[in-house]
Amino acid sequence: MLNEDKRTPMPMLKGSRLMMKPIELQDAPRLLDILADPEVIKYVTQGSFFSFARSRRIASELLATGRMDSLHMGIWIYGERELAGVVSMQHWRQEKRDAMIGYMLAKEYWGRGIASEALGLMLHYAFTELKLLHMEGRCHAVNTASARVMQKNGMQLSRTFQHRRMFFAAPVEMKVYVHTDRSYDEYRKGLQLQANPAIAPSLQS
Repeated sequence: MLNEDKRTPMPMLKGSRLMMKPIELQDAPRLLDILADPEVIKYVTQGSFFSFARSRRIASELLATGRMDSLHMGIWIYGERELAGVVSMQHWRQEKRDAMIGYMLAKEYWGRGIASEALGLMLHYAFTELKLLHMEGRCHAVNTASARVMQKNGMQLSRTFQHRRMFFAAPVEMKVYVHTDRSYDEYRKGLQLQANPAIAPSLQS
């Protein structure tokens, strides 16, 4: 659990197509709209059963400001007024400098690379500003789109496990992807090298 006096104020994160900032109470109606889509919420948690009560509970958790072990950033596309989605850091432990990361996107934004860019912004902030040592993300094994978002950001498959949602339901296979501070640093160097091959000697020194 983070101590409040050690919590770093969260800046606005800006990418090429979107910006991110902490979600606020005024975002609740749009957040509920996104979570009311069964296609969205079935992958938000490890369960897959849709209910409006569950949607409201998740929205309440995302809007909670008193928890010091989580951070929920809204995604806004430049030129658009509506919330497009959320990227979250959860189970954030200051003493161990690790966290879990998750994301969701309104269905109309699927397939446009928005989630990949938003996750990249959050990972960059987590490793370069918050100095995290370990970040973990999970997705349903069948959710290949979510897995690709993590893979595009250099996260590596660490393990799979069987999650039993309810005692009467069949277990769901989950995949766990990981970045460490070292793997993220190597990933960033790779991106820099792709953008400018002339800097290769300085990156290797």
